Amino acid sequence: MPKAIYTEIALPEIVIQANALAVRLGFPLMPEGRPVGHKGPPSACIPQVGKLLQVLASGKPKGRIGEQGTGAGVGTAWLASGLRNDARLISVEINPTLATAVTELFKDYPNVEIKIGDCNEVMSPDQPYDLLFVDAMPRGKLLDPSNWDSLVDLIKIGGQIVMDDLTPVEQWLPEWNDIVDAKREFAFTNHRVAGVEVRTTQTTSALIITRIK
Repeated sequence: MPKAIYTEIALPEIVIQANALAVRLGFPLMPEGRPVGHKGPPSACIPQVGKLLQVLASGKPKGRIGEQGTGAGVGTAWLASGLRNDARLISVEINPTLATAVTELFKDYPNVEIKIGDCNEVMSPDQPYDLLFVDAMPRGKLLDPSNWDSLVDLIKIGGQIVMDDLTPVEQWLPEWNDIVDAKREFAFTNHRVAGVEVRTTQTTSALIITRIK
């Protein structure tokens, strides 16, 4: 049998607290990831994506880290667990009930700020991020090619965007074969970024996207 350290993801204490908050708020937890074809409500960040966020955040010492869509604060907690050397985290949530609850969760974390509002209005290219977790179900207008520049401008050159909740293409349902995947289009056809898809579980993957222009 392989060592547990090879297969198990240890949860930081703040992530454990965020998971408990998600349960109290009735926010869905899917630790194994969404099944293929899932059409339910948004769910909390899974541990595999959380560990990815922690690692990326830890590589931005003194960095400015952002999150679109705080939810119940699970992804926020993973990002916070990776902050190093005065790095700061700003997370934006449009639902005031969720934002207020997560603000209380991070009351003892002076380097974590939860803002209430529409991330498209609250976040400004005047204060670009070193790392941005786009977790607000970016569809429609937000990821329309006409708006790509607005999203890219939120991060510094060399900065990164993370998007999750993708189904690996080889597992697509037949009725999906002719769709245009807005997240992958942004990552793979946008000349201002370089993107790569990484598997997070057997049925889920995420995108890591770096601004190059």
